Amino acid sequence: MTPAMPFLGEVLGHVPGRGIAVLRTLALDEDLHLADHHFVPARPHKPLAACYPVLPMTFSLEAMAEVAACLAPGLGLTGIDAVGAVRWIALEDSATLALRIEARVLEEAGPRGIRVAASIVAGDAPQPAISAELLFGAHYRHSLEPVAAAPAAAAAIGAAEVYASRQLFHGPTLRCLDGPIALDRDDAAGTLAVRAPDRLFRSSAAPQLLTDPALMDGVGQLIGVWAMARHGRVTFPIGLGKLEYYGPTPPPGSRVPIRVRTRALGKLLSSDVEIGDGAGAPWLRIRDWKSWQFRWDRQLLDFRRQPCRHLLSVEQALPAAAGAALVCRCMDGRAVADFDRGLLARHYLHLAEMAPYHALPAARQLAWLLGRIAAKDAARVWAARGGGAADMLHPAAFSLAADERGQPRVDVWPGPQAPPSLSIAHHGERAVAVAHGAPVGVDLERVAAREPACLAAYAGPAELALLPDATPAQAAEWQTRLWCAKEALGKLMGTGCLGSPRRYAALRREPDGALLMRHGPGGREALVHSLREGDLVCAVAADPAPGG
Repeated sequence: MTPAMPFLGEVLGHVPGRGIAVLRTLALDEDLHLADHHFVPARPHKPLAACYPVLPMTFSLEAMAEVAACLAPGLGLTGIDAVGAVRWIALEDSATLALRIEARVLEEAGPRGIRVAASIVAGDAPQPAISAELLFGAHYRHSLEPVAAAPAAAAAIGAAEVYASRQLFHGPTLRCLDGPIALDRDDAAGTLAVRAPDRLFRSSAAPQLLTDPALMDGVGQLIGVWAMARHGRVTFPIGLGKLEYYGPTPPPGSRVPIRVRTRALGKLLSSDVEIGDGAGAPWLRIRDWKSWQFRWDRQLLDFRRQPCRHLLSVEQALPAAAGAALVCRCMDGRAVADFDRGLLARHYLHLAEMAPYHALPAARQLAWLLGRIAAKDAARVWAARGGGAADMLHPAAFSLAADERGQPRVDVWPGPQAPPSLSIAHHGERAVAVAHGAPVGVDLERVAAREPACLAAYAGPAELALLPDATPAQAAEWQTRLWCAKEALGKLMGTGCLGSPRRYAALRREPDGALLMRHGPGGREALVHSLREGDLVCAVAADPAPGG
C-alpha cells in the first residue's frame, strides 16, 4: 500500500487539471511535530495548546505541495517559487485549527512542466497566511548558481550547544543541525542530519512526503544561528524567491552539507542556500530565502531561552535601612516594546491569569502586565533565595490575583514554602513590585510640585512642617516622598488610601529621611523608607518577617 500524504484532508472541490480545495485540520494529537515548534517555553506548566504551537513555514510548503500535486499526476515536484508568509499559522489555546488549502494551475503542461499557485487560509482569517507557486515536471532543472563554501577560517559553534542552550527553540524531531557550524561575515556552513519522519504524525510512521519539511527547516535554523552571532537578533522565515530540487530527498541516516550566504537589507535578510545530497552533488538550491529580524532586548532573549534562570525585570534599589529581606524589582515597558504583547502575556502568566488579562481594555493591558512581571520576578527571586534553589520558579507555574480590596496576593503557589506577600505600584510604562515574608507596601510616583490646594487635600500643616526647608525643586521631591509614604502605608495595611490620604499622617522624619507614618483611625504605625532615582520616588513600608 502506498503511504498516504499527511496533509491531504477532505476534498472540498476538485476540477482535474484546473483547481482543488482541501480542508485539513491541524490537531495536536495528530501533528506531533507541533510539540517541537511552540514559541512559549512554558511546558509542563501549561498545556501545549497554551504555548503557541506554530506550523513551520517548511511544513506549510509541504502541505501546499501535496495538494498541488493532485493537479499534476505523473509529474514530480521540481521547484517552489514566490513564497510569501504573511502571518503565523498558530494554534491559539485550541487543540485544532482548520486549514483551507487551495491550488490552481497557472501554466499547462509543456517543456517546463506545470506551475501551480497554492495558498493556505487558517481558521476564519480573511486572507491566506502563506502562498507559493509550485513547479512539477518530468525532469529536474538546473538554473541557480552554486553557493560558495564558508571560509576555512570562519568561527565555529557546535550544534549540540545551540540546542542545549535553547538558542534555537526546536524540539527533537526538528533538530537537524549536526556537528560544528562555521560562521563568517556573510556565510554559514554546517551539516544536516536526515531523520526518518516516523515521529512527525501519529497516524503514520512512514508518511509520503514531497519535500522533507523537517530537514528543510534546518535552513531557517542555520540562518538564525548566523543572525544571532552576527547581529544579536532572532529571525523567522517569511518567504523565498526560488527553490530548485535536483534529486530525491536524501535517505534517513544521511548527513548532508548546507551552505548559506546572507545579505542584510535593514531588518530583512536575503539568503542563498545550497544543500547537498550527501554523495557530492547538490540536492537543492534556494535563491532569496527571506528572514525577518527582531531586535529584542538581551534580557528578553535570555529569558525566552531559559525562563527559570533569567528575569525580565531589573533590581529596584531601596534604601539600605529598608532591610535586605525585601526583594524589589522594576519592569520598564521599553524593554519589551518590540515584543508582541499577547506572546509576552503567554510567557509570564499562569492559565488562571489569562482571562483577567484579556478582560482588560487594551489600553490597560500593558501596565497590568508589567506589574505582574515585576511581582512574579520579585516572588521568584524571593523564593529562590529562601529555598537555596539554583533555578527559579517558572513565572507561569504560579498565579497572582487581587483580593476584595484590589491588593495583589499569590493565588496558586507550588510550594513547599509559603508564598511571599506582594505589593505593586505603577507609573506610566514602569512598574515596581516588592516580595517579602510579611505584609509590605510600595508606591512609585514622579517628582512633581503640588499646588497649595492639592497639598492641603492630602497633608496637614504639622506634616508639611516636617519636610525640610528647601529649594522649590527639593520641596517638590519631599512632597512626592510624603505622598508615596501615605500610599505605601495604605498598601501595607492592605487597603490603599481609600481616597482619604489625610488619615495617613507623618509623625516624624528620621535623620535618614524615613517618615514615621500613622493611620489615624486605626493607630497603625510604620516607618516608610523612600529613594529617588532620576525623576521617580519609590517608597516602601514593611512589617518584620517572621524570624527576621
